[in-house]
Amino acid sequence: MNHMRGPMQTQVLKVTQPCRDHFEVVLRAAQFASALPGQFLQILCRDNDQQTITPMLRRPFSIGGLRQTNDGVLLNVLGHVIGPGTRWLSQLKIGDTVDIIGPLGSSFALPPNDCKAILIAGGIGLPPIRWFGERLANESRPACAIFGARNKNLIPMAVKSAPHTDGTPNDCLAPFADVGIDAVVTTEDGSLGMRGRVTDALQVIFDRAPDQSYAVYACGPNPMLEAIAALCAQREVACEVALERVMGCGMGTCQSCVVPVKDVTAEDGWRYGLCCSEGPVFDATRVIWQP
Repeated sequence: MNHMRGPMQTQVLKVTQPCRDHFEVVLRAAQFASALPGQFLQILCRDNDQQTITPMLRRPFSIGGLRQTNDGVLLNVLGHVIGPGTRWLSQLKIGDTVDIIGPLGSSFALPPNDCKAILIAGGIGLPPIRWFGERLANESRPACAIFGARNKNLIPMAVKSAPHTDGTPNDCLAPFADVGIDAVVTTEDGSLGMRGRVTDALQVIFDRAPDQSYAVYACGPNPMLEAIAALCAQREVACEVALERVMGCGMGTCQSCVVPVKDVTAEDGWRYGLCCSEGPVFDATRVIWQP
């Protein structure tokens, strides 16, 4: 885990609304510690000079991208408007100031050289998966991706028509297609891509090349991650999951983001880990999904 720097002031460079209820903000920091996909920021979702202190606590957001430029470090933050904090972020204007702490938490591990990475995101779980895809592509590591949503209106990224690497047609997700990664879209209502859930697409990938070695990386709602973990366990496929938890501090002080994990050294064979410091990325076999 990298040492965090902050609090620090960043400047808003861009705000977009990629789909209904979602927003993406690009922040510029003068300096930022080295970070990796899976790590996150704690963002103060209010003005520093605001008279009220609501919301009082910072909110955690996965880093969705990081680029070093001559003018500083650019950070991508993707969010879903669900309360006053995310609403404040979605209404930011270019030039506004945002107070952040980061990078925090653990990151995804690179797959073994003989493995093909399968990147899976559901809903707002996209940011670390998208960024990890960029890293794998930059290192010429084989990968494919799956993104799932309830319907096409809740896909927080551009979709464009492009062929799979095998030449078959595909409604590609632009951030993955742009770096040469095939990406399957699943929607529960069938309004775009494959009708079903991400596990349906994952099963197809496993069945299509049963002798291929895979490593799965996923982020999204807990029920989705639990289903992915179960399928990977059946296939004896390595799987890492980035968990979503409400975090009061993001640094292990408040103890609010506990995750039950297996631990052979503990008296009962398990204990509570902290999502903010031990995670948010966990080996899926360590997580106790149904305590």
